[in-house]
Amino acid sequence: MRREMTAELMRRIERSLREFPELSNQTITIGVNRSAALHGSAEARNMTIRVNPRLKGGVTYATIGHELTHLLQKPGLGIVPYGEEQCDIWTLARSDLFLDDRPFYLCSHLWKKKNWPAHANAVRSLCVEAIRVRQTNRQYKVWLEQAIEKLIQG
Repeated sequence: MRREMTAELMRRIERSLREFPELSNQTITIGVNRSAALHGSAEARNMTIRVNPRLKGGVTYATIGHELTHLLQKPGLGIVPYGEEQCDIWTLARSDLFLDDRPFYLCSHLWKKKNWPAHANAVRSLCVEAIRVRQTNRQYKVWLEQAIEKLIQG
């Protein structure tokens, strides 16, 4: 990673980590994805994330935030529900910093690089609400997906 770690990427990682106070006492290892096709990956058990600085456009805050959120899932800290869609929901809800790229799992069929910015803030608000809805309705993902579909349809 040392060869690929630019000052800008380090700044992005450090800025992203400030949004995760739960990880402040953890030692987190940052590496490079072996697969050129993956944006990022995480091993929560080892508190390791990997990013792909070789991608056109570089590493987004959204990717870094998503991978850090995986560390909050089991077998990591276990404070965020397990799953890729859940990871997107909690990442988007955490901070508007992570709105710089579309989610890859949550309603992925709806997002293109061009249309995501127009909906990002509203989707973030819906994710925050979905986490509240989850307290009384375990079908919160269905609720959220329907709310996003309704938003997109106008």
